[in-house]
Amino acid sequence: MKTPTTIYYGHAPTPFGTGLIGWTEQGLLLLHLQQTRNTQLHETLSSAYPDSILIHSGREAIERLDQAFQYGRPGHALHKPALMLQGTAFQLKVWQALRGIPFGEVRTYGALAESLGHPGAARAVGTAIAANQLAYVIPCHRVIRASGDSGQYRWGAERKAQMLAWETRQLADSHAAR
Repeated sequence: MKTPTTIYYGHAPTPFGTGLIGWTEQGLLLLHLQQTRNTQLHETLSSAYPDSILIHSGREAIERLDQAFQYGRPGHALHKPALMLQGTAFQLKVWQALRGIPFGEVRTYGALAESLGHPGAARAVGTAIAANQLAYVIPCHRVIRASGDSGQYRWGAERKAQMLAWETRQLADSHAAR
């Protein structure tokens, strides 16, 4: 019999609304940005991870969300959070490439596909990006359409535009402070 995984979870404010975060001893496995006032956090995790033990940890959730949104910001530590990713080989390859896009920069779906050795696979890259369970930590918001339009986003196109603008402001503020 398989030993159930213990998942800790909680919610806290982020620069982009309330975040739901889930983690194990091995790393983060979920970071969702709530689009509504739905507070059914336990149900969200229990349906995604039905064979797990869920433990609410509000204080640590605040700390982990703060760390997640500090990563890559100018003047902050470059400690990448450990992740527990589950996906296909192609999804994992796309998500790893996303983590390599620097803070405040963007790539097109096509350019990302080409960098992975899959020219012409922009739609497949988009499908992998849509399966991302770790908002912001795996920065799928940094991928835009070839037209320059920010495009869709799992947590809302408006939120994606806000994230890109926020990163641009963070970079501008750090350059102005020098």
